[in-house]
Amino acid sequence: MDTPLIINEYAGIIQTSLAPVFLLAGTAAFVSIYSLRLGRVADRLNEVGDKVDLGERGTRWLAYLSRRILILEVAVIFGVVSGLCNCAAILNLLAGGLSVRLRPENLPWLFGGAIVCLMLSLLAFLLELVYAGRSMLF
Repeated sequence: MDTPLIINEYAGIIQTSLAPVFLLAGTAAFVSIYSLRLGRVADRLNEVGDKVDLGERGTRWLAYLSRRILILEVAVIFGVVSGLCNCAAILNLLAGGLSVRLRPENLPWLFGGAIVCLMLSLLAFLLELVYAGRSMLF
């Protein structure tokens, strides 16, 4: 029994559109890791900030934790932008395959934006890891 041509076409469209979903799933996992770490550092900042008598060392510790939070926030923002670019590319692929003509020349920009933002989020996370590791030396 031969499969009708229309079913083969739709199967190809779905395969092409779903392949980038794996990139989206990986990006979501990274953003989840960043968010968990951000929550831990923010809790630590609140714990240190609640102390009445901080002194000079406590003030430096608050500044250190604030910088780590800022770096992690940048990682989260770039990760989310990467996910949004990826979603837009998937939508563009799906719509293009269904002849609802979105602009196909946007695909390289959307995928490129997703990859660049993911790289920037990973670099920010690496910076935070190095920054956190250096504190162990003190």
